[in-house]
Amino acid sequence: MAMKFAFRTVVLVVILSVAGCGSFLGRGDWDPFRSTDERQLLVVVNNQHDRDVNVTITAPGQRSRLGFVPSRSFETYRVTWSRYQEARFVIEPTGGRRHTTGGVSVGPGDRVELVVANPVQRSFVRR
Repeated sequence: MAMKFAFRTVVLVVILSVAGCGSFLGRGDWDPFRSTDERQLLVVVNNQHDRDVNVTITAPGQRSRLGFVPSRSFETYRVTWSRYQEARFVIEPTGGRRHTTGGVSVGPGDRVELVVANPVQRSFVRR
C-alpha cells in the first residue's frame, strides 16, 4: 500500500513540475482550447483624416505594424494578442507629424476601433 502512495506522489510531482515549466518558458498564457479568433485582437482603423496614415500598435514587449490606411477609409486588422495589457496606437500621417494615442486595456478576443481624426491629435480609441 505504501508503494502505491509513493508512486502516486512521484507521478503527481512530475506532472506538476512539467505543467509549471510552461510558465517559465513564456507559454504560461497559452491555452490550446482557445480558438484562433480568441487569441487575436480585432482592430478597425477608421481614417477620417485628409491624409493617408501608417498605423502601429504597441504594448509592453510588443510592437506590430498594422499597415497603410488611405484617407477617408477604413481597414480591419487581426493581431495576435495573448494577454490583457495596455495598448497604444502610433499614427503616422503621410508628410505629417507622428502621434501616439493614450492607452487602452485590451485582451485576446476583444475588438477595438481607432478613429483617426483631423487634426491627428484628436484621434481616439474605443472598445
